[in-house]
Amino acid sequence: MADVALRSPGERRDLQKPAHRVDQLGLGLPLLRPPDPADRPRGRATLTQQDGAVIKATGAVLIALLLSFQGFSLVSAKAAIRLPGDSDTVYTVKQQDLSIALEVVISGGHTYLHVPFSAYREVSGPEVADIPDLAKLFDPGTGLPAVIPAGTNPSYVSTDTLAGAVTYQVAADYGSDKIRGMLPQLNSGGAVRAHLWVDSTEHWIRKAVLDGAFGDGGKDASVQVDMSGFNSAVTISSPTA
Repeated sequence: MADVALRSPGERRDLQKPAHRVDQLGLGLPLLRPPDPADRPRGRATLTQQDGAVIKATGAVLIALLLSFQGFSLVSAKAAIRLPGDSDTVYTVKQQDLSIALEVVISGGHTYLHVPFSAYREVSGPEVADIPDLAKLFDPGTGLPAVIPAGTNPSYVSTDTLAGAVTYQVAADYGSDKIRGMLPQLNSGGAVRAHLWVDSTEHWIRKAVLDGAFGDGGKDASVQVDMSGFNSAVTISSPTA
C-alpha cells in the first residue's frame, strides 16, 4: 500500500545504526532513536522515490472518522486500495440506534454506491463530492508523501509496538489546508496536531492520529488511520450499476 520511504537521498539504510540527526525525516524527527542535542545537523531529507514512485503498492487501510456521511454519523470505514486511484470501502454508519454498512467502489474514474438490499448505483455530480476518495491519502502530490514533510513543531514521543512491529511515535503540527488537501472531508477549523507511528525497519507509516476541529460546529475530534497489508495484491472490479 503505502511505501513511504523516509530517509535522506543517497543515504544507505543501515538498520544497525541509529539516525544521526532528527532532521533525517524531513520533519526534524528521529528515525531510529530520540534526538541527541550533541549531534550536528545533517540537512533536511526528502521522501525517497522507489521504482519511480513514492507510493508503489497496494494494501488495506482502516479509517476511524468522526465525520458525517450521506446523512448518517460515520463510525468507521475499512478500505482496500489499489493505487493510483481505485478503492473499495465499506463504511459503518449510524443514525440514532440504527447501524448499516455502505459500500463505495471507486474504479476507473467511476464511483458506485451500494446500500443494503439494493443494487450498485453509479453516482455523479455533487453527490460524488460527499464521498471520500481514500486513495487520495497516498497521492504523491497532495497526500501523505507530500504533507508529512511540511509539519512544524515536531517532537519525538515514544517507541511503541504496533501489530508486532517496532515503531517510533512522532508528533507535528499541520495547517488545516494541508490536511484538507489530502481529503476535502477532513475539514478542520484550525491547525491539526498529528501523531505518526513510523516503522523502525521498513519506514512505513503504520498509524496516524489527527486531532483538530473536525466535528460539527468546529468541535474537537480525532481521526485515526491504521495502515497495514503493505505491498499486498488487491483486486477491485467495477460493479454492474
